Amino acid sequence: MEINKIEELSCEDLSDIDNNAIDLTISSPPYWNAIDYDIHTKGDGYYRTRKYNLGYNEYLEWVLNIFAQIKEKTKPGGFCAVVIGTVLLKGKHYALPYDFTTGMVKKGWLFHQNITWYKVTGGVKRAGSFIQHPYPGYFYPNIMTEEILIFCKQGERIFSGKNIEEKLANEILLNDYFKKEIANNIWHIAPVPPGHLDHPCPFPEEIPYRLILLYSYKGDLIFDPFAGSGQTLKVAYHLDRNYLGYDIEEKYVKYARNRITEPLKIRDEQLLAVVKKIKKNIKLKHSNAM
Repeated sequence: MEINKIEELSCEDLSDIDNNAIDLTISSPPYWNAIDYDIHTKGDGYYRTRKYNLGYNEYLEWVLNIFAQIKEKTKPGGFCAVVIGTVLLKGKHYALPYDFTTGMVKKGWLFHQNITWYKVTGGVKRAGSFIQHPYPGYFYPNIMTEEILIFCKQGERIFSGKNIEEKLANEILLNDYFKKEIANNIWHIAPVPPGHLDHPCPFPEEIPYRLILLYSYKGDLIFDPFAGSGQTLKVAYHLDRNYLGYDIEEKYVKYARNRITEPLKIRDEQLLAVVKKIKKNIKLKHSNAM
């Protein structure tokens, strides 16, 4: 088994990976009926209307079968972090994170915890219809979040057997930034600006950066079965982890390989939510009720 590589391979077959070899998987599965990756790789722009042959349930089972294989390749006690959001298609909302979590547990993963990624400056605008028709029944909120779902494989905790020197070499600085942002289960991270990377939907480097520090040790193997632009693998390289990535698109594989040693683009400033009082609550427009 070779590591520190990005392969043009399908993650539907992980037979080249040894069992119990992976310490941490970080990935975001392809969006169902949301983005046409094939068209994007041909340079014809950014499309959000991919025509999958799979229905929703078939798509869900396809993804779950891949992560069932990943479980067999993961060390006991190892983690798997999946960035995934609800799907909106032709006016219908699909509760993908919840269906995915149920399916992962059925496949043998242990649910560890969830973190909500609040995109701060980006999202899917849905409240426009309600602004035009501010009446009961018209309301749909803007979609400003995705879920980072954390699972683990049954086994001893990853710090078991680590000596004090190994722990100190991986100690995380508990500064103000950690206490006010990372310690919470809502992370405020702006998306990658459109056109910044040659991929239709990369997640920002801050996500794998935090997850790798929190759920792995130096020298561990980090896997991304849907490598895309290589964000996870690039961060793993810079944090002294081994890495392995798969993607079926030749263009993305070459792109990710070329980016692996580029400097990290972790933004210097952190956006935080500010809690403040605002006047009054929701009420009827033509009512005297307070």
